[in-house]
Amino acid sequence: MLSTEMQFYLNKVVDEYELIQFLSKSLDLRCETLNYPDSQAEAFVMINDYEIGFPMDITISYTKGVSLGKDYLWLAKLIARHYQTMVATDLPEGHPDKINPYCWCVAEPNGYLLEMVEDLSDVEDREGLLLNSDSKKLLTTVGKLA
Repeated sequence: MLSTEMQFYLNKVVDEYELIQFLSKSLDLRCETLNYPDSQAEAFVMINDYEIGFPMDITISYTKGVSLGKDYLWLAKLIARHYQTMVATDLPEGHPDKINPYCWCVAEPNGYLLEMVEDLSDVEDREGLLLNSDSKKLLTTVGKLA
């Protein structure tokens, strides 16, 4: 039973097979997708592509018994650095805007974490994540850094 998830939006589309290999190695966890099944996988990665905003969405689901030893902010920064692109994910626990579904934490390739707000100017029939570049500011409340 898959019960724990981490979600990331990448600001570019990357090769699915290479991504699965990278995630498996980085997390020390066998990962699979619909296109690359693995009967020994401990995690399933769902991938969606979009036409606007951040074009690639990945959700990693894994069983509750799996201990990663790493959190989603660490992984967002690692993905951003490896692929040299911005990666959006949830704000850290304890952040005052954590409950706002339109606020995101964005990891930059240089290791910085930013806060950004979703661009809600045209939400009708839109899929994907479009962030307002004018809302970009350094993430100041992190608790413990990833």
